[in-house]
Amino acid sequence: MKNKTDNQCVADSRDKLFKRTVLCAAISFAANGVAIADEVPAKSSELEVVEVIGILESNTKNLEIKRDANSVVDAITAEDVGKFPDKNVADSLQRVPGITITRDGDEGSRVSIRGTSSDWTLTQLNGNYIATSDSGEPTRSFNYALLPSNMISRVEVYKSPEARIDEGGIGGTVILHSRKPLELDAGEGVITAESTYSDTTEKFEPNFSSFYSWKNEAGNFGVLASYTKQDRTVGAIENYASHWRFHSDTVEGAERPAIVDQATGEVYNNVWAPRAMGISNKQQDRTRDGYQLTTQWRPTEQLEFSLNYFGSTLGYDRREQRLTLAEWNDNHNPYFGVELQGDTVVGYGFGDNGLLNDANWGDADVNGGVEVRRGLMSPQLTGEDITGESESNTYDFEASYDGGFYTADVNIGRTEAKGGVSERIMANMDARNGSINSWLWSIKDGKPSYEISEDLTTDRNAYPYYDWFSSDATRNKDTEDYYQLDLAFDTKWDFITKVYVGTKYRDHEIKSLRDTFRWDDGIPDNGGYRGWLSGTEWFHNPDFHPDTSTLLGYDVVDNSAGDTGAINYLPFDMDALKQYVSDNFSRTVVPVLSGTYTINEKIFSTYAQADFRWQDIRGNFGIRYVNTDLATSTYDDIVGQESDVTTANNRSADSDNFLPSLNVAWDVTDDIVLRFAAAKTMTRVSYADLGRAESYGPPVNINSKDSWTGRGSGTSANTGLEAMMANQYDLSVEWYYADGSALGATLFNKDISNLPIDIVEIVEREHSCCNGPIEVEMNTKIGGGEATSRGVELFAQHAFDNGFGVMANYTYTDTSTSNVLNDGVATEAEIPGTAKHQYNLSGYYENDTYSIRASYNWKDDRASWIHQGYNMYDKAYGQLDVNASYNFNDSLSLTASIINLTEESQEGFWKQENRMTYYNYYGRRFYLGANYKF
Repeated sequence: MKNKTDNQCVADSRDKLFKRTVLCAAISFAANGVAIADEVPAKSSELEVVEVIGILESNTKNLEIKRDANSVVDAITAEDVGKFPDKNVADSLQRVPGITITRDGDEGSRVSIRGTSSDWTLTQLNGNYIATSDSGEPTRSFNYALLPSNMISRVEVYKSPEARIDEGGIGGTVILHSRKPLELDAGEGVITAESTYSDTTEKFEPNFSSFYSWKNEAGNFGVLASYTKQDRTVGAIENYASHWRFHSDTVEGAERPAIVDQATGEVYNNVWAPRAMGISNKQQDRTRDGYQLTTQWRPTEQLEFSLNYFGSTLGYDRREQRLTLAEWNDNHNPYFGVELQGDTVVGYGFGDNGLLNDANWGDADVNGGVEVRRGLMSPQLTGEDITGESESNTYDFEASYDGGFYTADVNIGRTEAKGGVSERIMANMDARNGSINSWLWSIKDGKPSYEISEDLTTDRNAYPYYDWFSSDATRNKDTEDYYQLDLAFDTKWDFITKVYVGTKYRDHEIKSLRDTFRWDDGIPDNGGYRGWLSGTEWFHNPDFHPDTSTLLGYDVVDNSAGDTGAINYLPFDMDALKQYVSDNFSRTVVPVLSGTYTINEKIFSTYAQADFRWQDIRGNFGIRYVNTDLATSTYDDIVGQESDVTTANNRSADSDNFLPSLNVAWDVTDDIVLRFAAAKTMTRVSYADLGRAESYGPPVNINSKDSWTGRGSGTSANTGLEAMMANQYDLSVEWYYADGSALGATLFNKDISNLPIDIVEIVEREHSCCNGPIEVEMNTKIGGGEATSRGVELFAQHAFDNGFGVMANYTYTDTSTSNVLNDGVATEAEIPGTAKHQYNLSGYYENDTYSIRASYNWKDDRASWIHQGYNMYDKAYGQLDVNASYNFNDSLSLTASIINLTEESQEGFWKQENRMTYYNYYGRRFYLGANYKF
C-alpha cells in the first residue's frame, strides 16, 4: 500500500491511463500472435440457451449447467418465460447448498455463501456490477429487493472462481442473466396479474407484470420489453430485549449494581438483565417498478450488437409504533417481580415509588413547593415515520464478433443508483406523574408476556410527558462506468482447447450524505423545536408541542397476528405531529459530517485463462491481475467546535493483487464427476471502514483553557486498509444417475486474511476547548485479522416417472474469526450470518394440467452482531412455502402461493438461548394470480 499526495494522484492517474491503454493493446496483439490452429468452428464458452417449461425441465436444466461447468457452479433457471421459481431471487437462492439469506421484513434481501458475510458476495447482472442504494450505510452487498424476479431467466452461483470473472467475492459470485429477443420466438409475451394478502396487514394488494419479445422475419433484429409493478404493505410485529448488562456489587467494572426486589428484599447479584423490553409494529408501503428494454442486432453471421437497459425503483415509506418498558433510572423506580433462570434475569417489573424527594431532579420536580408524584419513566411510546425511495438504472452496450477460430467481445456500460431516506421523523412521549402505576414483562417461557396496570388501548392520559423529537435524512449515490474487452481463441495445443485474455476498467464512486433537520419557531433564544431541550424544557414544555393526548391516535395498534405475545396499544399520531411542526416551525438542513463522504475506486484488471481437456479430465486455469486506485473525501467532525464544512480531507492509496485460479473436473464415468478447485480471491473492505469521517470530542473534565483532565474520544476511518484475501479449496463428487436426478458432496475450505480489526490509538488533536493539543482515544481499524470457513455440502435430486419429484440438500459450515477485540485482546467469534447446519427439502408433483410444490428451508442458529464481546444469534428457523399452478390451456394458467404456511416467528438471543434479543413475526402471505402467455 502506497500513500500519495493529491498532486501525485492526478499525475499518476494520467500515467496509469496511458499504461493501461498500452497494456490492453499489448494483450490483444500478443493474443493474436499465439500459435493458434487453422480456422475451425468456434466453441462458445457460453451456456446453451434452451426453453425451460415446468418444474422437472427447470430442475433438469439446473443439473445440466452444474454438470457441464468446469467450475463449482450451482444454477437456477426459470420454469417458464417471465416465471421465476420464487417471488424473489434471494428466496430461490436460499435453496442452493451453502447459501443463507437475510430478510428485510418478509422478503429476502442479502445473500451469504458458505458462512461468509453478505458483503463478501459479488452479485452481477449479465456479468457486470449492479449499482444499489439503500436506506442506511452504503454497502458492497446487493439488495435483491430492488430487482423483480420475473426479469431474470437464470442465475449461476460460482463458488469457485475463474480468472475471466470479476474479482470481489470471497464468498462467491452470483451472476443474474436476463433474456435476449433473438433467443425467443417472434411475438412471444406474457401478462401476469396477481393479488397478494398478508395477515399482518389484512390488505389485498395488486401486482402486475408484462413481457414482450419481437424480432423481424430475417431473425437478425429484435426488441424485448418488460415491465413490473408491485405494490404491497409489509407488516412486522416485533418484540425486543435491548442491551444485556451485568449487575454486581462484588465484581469490579460491573455495568450496574445488583438488582434488589423491593417487594421481597431479595438481592440478585452477579446476574445479567436487559436494560429494556419493547414492542414494535412496522408497516412499510413497499412499491417496486421494474423496467427492461433490450435490442439485439445481428447484421452478419459474425457480428452482433446488443443494447440493454434495466431500471428499478423501490419505495419504502414506513411507519413504526414502538412501546418500550425500560428501567431508564432504576435508582428512582424500584424493581419488583424479579424472575431468575441461572444467572439470567428473565422478568422484572417497575412500580411507582411515590413522592419526589430526590435532589437529582432539581426545582423542575416541585410545583409551588409541593411535592408531586414522579410516576414511572416508562412505558415510552415512540412514533417514527420514514419516507424513502431507491432508484437503480443500468445501461449496457455489447458488441461481439465471431471470427471462426476466435471471438471478440466489447462491453461498455454505466450503472447508477441513488436514493435513501429523504426524511425520518421520530418522537417520544412518556409516562409521568403516576399515569402508570406499574408494569411487568417476562420471557421465562421462551415467549414475551406483559402486564401493565392501565389499559393502553383506551387510556389517553397514559403518557403526559412529551419527551423528544428528531428528524434527519440519509441519502446515498452509487455509480460505476465500465469498459471491457474479452478475446477467446480455439487452439490445437495438445490439451489446451481454448485461451481467454481480456481487460476491464471500472470507475466506481460511492457518495454518502447525512443531514439533520433543525426547527425554529422564530422566537430568539428559546431553543426552538430541536429534540433534546435544555433544563426544565427537557421533559415537558407546552410552548414546543401540543398536549400529548392530542398526539395519540384512536385506531389501536393491532399486534395479534403471529401470537408473539405483543400487546395492543394506542398509536402515536405522527400525522398530527408533522402537521403541528410544519405549521409552527421552519426547517434548516444541517450536514452531519460523520456520515458524509465520497469514495472513488478506479479498478484496472487484466486476465489470462486457458481451458484444457486431456482424456476424461477437463478444466481451466488462469490468473487475474487487479490494480485498485482508491481516493476518499471526508470531513472532520469535531464535537463542541464549529467546523468548516467546505473543507474536505482528501486521501488516496493504491494496491495491486494477483489472483490465480485452478478448476479441474474428471469425468470418471458417463455419470460420475470428480472436481477439485483452488484459488486466491479478494473482497474490498466496507465503505464505512474506508470513508467515515474522523470524529472526536474534548476531554471529559475541562477546568479551564489551560487545565483539563482525561482524554477525548473519537472514531476514524482508515484509507490504508487493504483488501481481504482468501485461499480457498474445493473437492467434490457428483453422480448424475438419471435424467433430472443426481447426488453429490463437496468439501470446501476458505482461509481468510487481512480482516479489519478494531483498535484504540492514543493520538494528539487540536480542539478549541484547550490551549495546545489534547490526547484522544481514537477508535479505528487496522488489517491483520484472520478467519476460516470450512464445511461440507450434500445434495440429492430425484425425479420419479409418475410426475413426482424430490430435492434435498444439507450444508455444514464451521467458521471462526479473530477480528473481535475485548479489552484490547483479540478473541474468536463466528463470522456474522453463519449457520452451522442448514438444509432444504422440496417435493413436487406435476402433469400437463397442474403442478404443486412444497419447499421447506431450515437453518441453524446464526451469528449476527457482537455485543459485550460475544456473538448475538438469530435462532434456528424453518419456513414452509407452497406453490401451485393450474393450466386451462397452453396459454392461460392460474397460480397460487402461500409463503410461511405455518406462521413461523423469528427469534434471536445473546450468548445463551434464555437471553432473548428479539421475537418477531413478519407474516404469512398469500398470492393468487393469472398468467397469460402468447
